[in-house]
Amino acid sequence: MRSQPAHVGLIPDGLRRWAQANDTTLTEAYLRGAHKVVEILLALQRNGVDTVSVYNLSRANLGRTDDELDAVYAASIQFFTDLIPAAFEPTLCAVRLHGDRAALPQPYLAAAEKLETTMGGSDFHINILAAYDAYDEVLAAAARARDEGGDIASALDIGTVDLVLRTTPEPLLSGFLPLQSQYAQLVFLDTPLNDLTMAQVDDLIADHRRFPQLRGR
Repeated sequence: MRSQPAHVGLIPDGLRRWAQANDTTLTEAYLRGAHKVVEILLALQRNGVDTVSVYNLSRANLGRTDDELDAVYAASIQFFTDLIPAAFEPTLCAVRLHGDRAALPQPYLAAAEKLETTMGGSDFHINILAAYDAYDEVLAAAARARDEGGDIASALDIGTVDLVLRTTPEPLLSGFLPLQSQYAQLVFLDTPLNDLTMAQVDDLIADHRRFPQLRGR
């Protein structure tokens, strides 16, 4: 059996506050955040994690200002087109986009879908949640379960999450994979995303492994 956590959820948050605190633009803050997410993904892969689900945008986030969304989209497109291909071997890593694709701008969607076709490995899995809403996910899974004669849990596209890391101290999941995270360890960090070190990530994984995950038993 693989040691836990096999699946880590990452909620990279607090970039607006980081931009204000560091007197920089949203564009710079989100771009630095994209680089930091890649560093975290590499650290988690090095620690033996199989799957990471990254919360890029909820459906509710699409109501933010154009300036902020433009910064998110620009950083995400660079993440898809340059950062992930440079960091991960396509024969070993898989990337998949989850969410309402019709709600995303065409340049974002094109970059994400190209990455999906390029990264076809099976050793390390990266899920990107964008325009994601848990109700949509459950309704889609229920429809698949009905059509295929299974249950909702087995029809979900994303599996059980063991550990969720959020880079702000607010103890909120904000709609992140609620069914999959029902027994996950939840960690809310005081360190902003852009200031997080990989030594801290290593320590978080080590801390998680010190305690058995009973999952209600």
